Amino acid sequence: MDSYGHVNNTLYIQYLEEARVAWFERLGIAMNNVPQGPVVLQTLHTYLKPVVHPATVVIELHAGAVGNSSLVVEHRLSTLEDPRTLYGEGHCKLVWIDHGTDKSVPVPDDLRLAMGAGKRS
Repeated sequence: MDSYGHVNNTLYIQYLEEARVAWFERLGIAMNNVPQGPVVLQTLHTYLKPVVHPATVVIELHAGAVGNSSLVVEHRLSTLEDPRTLYGEGHCKLVWIDHGTDKSVPVPDDLRLAMGAGKRS
């Protein structure tokens, strides 16, 4: 919380990361101790309205563009207490890499299928 009683803006990025990891896990994509996985290339979040503490943040994720080795996860942020209000929105562009070589590799087919299906969370 910041001095105005708002959730501090730096926490939003943490919330988004936690939501992405949970989403990948629900899609069956392991995120820990694996030879390949995503790294963040770009994060964009537009703050539309401050979240006032206390509140339960709700993040809706959905698939954006999927390239050869990159993918976009789009997000919308609301609260459980006020689900009709959009507090923020944006996207995160990820690049799939081989952790041993730090080189980009193709997005796994199973994730590509899940992303192509436009699965939401």
